Amino acid sequence: MSETMEGTGIEVPVAADTGNVDKIRDILFGAQMRDYDRRFATLEERLLRESSETREDLQRRLSATEQFLRSELEALSGALSAEQRDRKVGVRDAMDATANLNRELSDRISALAEQSAHQHRELRNAMNDQLRQLGEDFERRHQELTAAMRRESYELRTSKADRAALAAMFAEAAQSFAADGEPR
Repeated sequence: MSETMEGTGIEVPVAADTGNVDKIRDILFGAQMRDYDRRFATLEERLLRESSETREDLQRRLSATEQFLRSELEALSGALSAEQRDRKVGVRDAMDATANLNRELSDRISALAEQSAHQHRELRNAMNDQLRQLGEDFERRHQELTAAMRRESYELRTSKADRAALAAMFAEAAQSFAADGEPR
């Protein structure tokens, strides 16, 4: 019975004892196998070292990135909190200013309404006084004109001949002309 060694094309007889096969294998391929084993060990050691270094580098970078992100998030959180506080203070100040302005406007409106009512009363009183004064002036002028007309009428009656007296005088003159034919 024989066995073909892989990759070599050499047939090796298979012995009933595996120990002999190993010895034969060691004799034929021992140096190459030890070289392959050493190379694989070196390669495995290098891969493990590089893998470890890559893992450590990746861990360092992730830690640095995490630290950076944390610090940035803390800074943003602080800025956001400060902005919220500032806005709350601003809103509170605006509300206080609005309330003060509303109070001032209400006070001013009340004062203007009171002043307007006072001026309205004064104007009404002044108009009533002026109307009363005009009424008194009108009454006084009416009495003066009435008195003046009575005086003028009296003077006209006294300075002119009375119609009845004139009529009597003309009637007497006419009778005397008629009786005499001539005036006397």
